[in-house]
Amino acid sequence: MKDLGQILTAVITPFDKNGVISTDTFWRLCRKLVKEKSDGLVLSGTTGESPNLSITDREIIYKTAIDSVKGKASIIAGTGTYSTKESIEITKMACSLDIDAIMIVTPYYSKPSQYGILKHFEEIMKYTDLPVMAYNIPSRTGTLINLDTLEKLVQELGIHSIKDAVGDLAFAKNEIELLQGKADIYSGNDSETIEFMKYGAKGVVSVASHLVGDEISKLIQLVNENKMDEAETLQEKLLPIFDGIFKEPSPGPVKYLLTNFWEDVGEPLLPITPVTSEYAKVLLDIYLKIK
Repeated sequence: MKDLGQILTAVITPFDKNGVISTDTFWRLCRKLVKEKSDGLVLSGTTGESPNLSITDREIIYKTAIDSVKGKASIIAGTGTYSTKESIEITKMACSLDIDAIMIVTPYYSKPSQYGILKHFEEIMKYTDLPVMAYNIPSRTGTLINLDTLEKLVQELGIHSIKDAVGDLAFAKNEIELLQGKADIYSGNDSETIEFMKYGAKGVVSVASHLVGDEISKLIQLVNENKMDEAETLQEKLLPIFDGIFKEPSPGPVKYLLTNFWEDVGEPLLPITPVTSEYAKVLLDIYLKIK
């Protein structure tokens, strides 16, 4: 099974004041993330503001990331939308480039049946031989990929991995017990990384790694070394930033902190709004206490 890494960053998309992708900034951001221990980059996902990205935008993002990391990190392209037809077109484009895997989110808005979800994946996978990651995030899509369907996706279709952002540790435990050794399971929430890895998960698809990548790498190392007391102490220190970057709609908070402490990455595009002035002060205080 292809190893995509343990720390995968769900990468933001920087925009200029006109809402155009800032490719130079994005190129440097990819370099920054790899330097700060990201094993892989997940592109054009939720954090990358995928609903606002055209297929041309996505191609620019994938090509820029490939050029930036030069094989030093895996590249996972988020190609799933609520349209199977559109997802196929994006997947075909992505797979014509030098990427390592694709990520398919549960079709959102349309709320398909479990059979419809299975068929959605099946149709898309006819057009790629690359590893496929299923992205299970019912809070955003309106539909949970249940355990029976996940088992079919793994055993019948051969998906490679699952990003679990369900937010239910009991579900995660059952999922990992069912599929361990057959698919790599990633926590889709930074705050749940230790619990997932205790159960046997591969790692995390992180947002906080934009800001505390070295610290998350240390956290994963401690878990790998079974130094759980130290790992839990470090996680407790990091929890305020894990939670804080989602107190207002993401990726507003993480973009705000990157602009203040790294480089201007622009504001999110509507309907996501920048952080409020009141919360900006809170966010700065949280970050400065950690760093």
